[in-house]
Amino acid sequence: MSSSHEFLLLNPHRRKGSQPEKLILDQLKRHGEVTQTSDWVSLFNYISIHAYSAIFISCGTFGEEHHTWIKDLRRINPHQPIILYSGEQEFDARIANETSKLFGVVRIDEDENALHAMIDQLAKYTEFSNSLKSKTSKKLLRPGGFGEFVGNSVPMLDVYRQLTRVAASEYTVLIQGESGSGKELVAKTIHQLSERRDKPFVSINCAAIPENLLESELFGFEKGAFTGANQDKAGKFELANNGTLFLDEIGDMPLELQVKLLRVLEDGKIQPLGSVKEKSVNIRLVTATHKNLPEQIAKGLFREDLHYRLNVIPLKLPPLRDRLTDLTLLVLFYLEKLLRGEDQSIGKISWDLIESLSGMDLHGNVRELENMLTRSVFQSDGEVLSHSSLMQEDTAELATSSDAALATEQNTIRPLWEIEKEALQFTLTKLNGNISQAASQLQISRTAIYRKIKKYDLNFSDNSETSGENNA
Repeated sequence: MSSSHEFLLLNPHRRKGSQPEKLILDQLKRHGEVTQTSDWVSLFNYISIHAYSAIFISCGTFGEEHHTWIKDLRRINPHQPIILYSGEQEFDARIANETSKLFGVVRIDEDENALHAMIDQLAKYTEFSNSLKSKTSKKLLRPGGFGEFVGNSVPMLDVYRQLTRVAASEYTVLIQGESGSGKELVAKTIHQLSERRDKPFVSINCAAIPENLLESELFGFEKGAFTGANQDKAGKFELANNGTLFLDEIGDMPLELQVKLLRVLEDGKIQPLGSVKEKSVNIRLVTATHKNLPEQIAKGLFREDLHYRLNVIPLKLPPLRDRLTDLTLLVLFYLEKLLRGEDQSIGKISWDLIESLSGMDLHGNVRELENMLTRSVFQSDGEVLSHSSLMQEDTAELATSSDAALATEQNTIRPLWEIEKEALQFTLTKLNGNISQAASQLQISRTAIYRKIKKYDLNFSDNSETSGENNA
């Protein structure tokens, strides 16, 4: 047993042999020393004279005044880990309002794995917190995440540590991560922590801009450079001068533009379209991709010399399936946004909702999680938000796709192009023609979507702009 931790346990219902209080007390004692108190006033007396690894509070303690108590705790020590525990099948949905102030919520039962994982996170969190030197990074840190990030799993704490280290440099960073995992948020955080934080942060998604427009978007153009160029326009490089430029989905950049980007990185100068003069730019470059660039290089789709220039500091963002201990906090974070100001009857959250989500393969990561919870809240017609709303969603999706799946159940072999056409048509129909979302779900570039629409003569127009889609 490790005695490195000291816990403060608020248990207002200290009855001998009661559950889950007895369970959590026994389990915590295996990890350190435990001090118990039965009321909030005593709790504040304890924390005023002693520092604890974490404060454990029963979800059953939450009442009308819980917001005030938690707010006061945060004011005394903004970095103090507060962990709510529950031994019931459901917990109060109002907890979602306190997501930004919590380290986590854990279910206490005979299986100690959840608590073990949270104790491991506590040790890593304390280590990371003690390593922070700058005021900016300390300001971004909170028990439940860092900056705009939600989550304190061990993989994410490793990401935060890398962020704080690389931000202090001027090195070029290559962020690798699946679609929807938060790559643009990483880039913004690097900028926010850097010496360039007061200068522009400019981003562009290389997969979202047609090839014939991407060059002018990056480097700008002069009046008369091409038909429709009625005035000069600054490109992203010029707009980001002295600040940070984020090139998302760099793996989708055409080879011709890769050559020009390499030249900019070598001499720090750009040449707008239609201009004979070069302009000097001073930018911190951060790039991101969900593709395997060495594989792209082997296929002749990405320049090896450019990869060397971009991959100075690689930073890999874990997918949601590798940080499932963040799932409860993420669910609460999105539910707080969904339930805010709405006339919702949802008063409780069932643990089986968390368990169901943990077992799903969410290829879209946190973005898909948010969309799934949005649909679940919309479909819920009871007081308890549970896995049944997710099941309703699955049933509806199966019904919608049954016609497309029917042909594959006939034991017949169909041409690959036919299956691809149906998959593309089904996806675009389901997403109301939003090509950005379709590219994300199908894990191909927008350019490839356009080509296939033309190839199969599908009647779809791009609704990405009207939906306000964020492709980070």
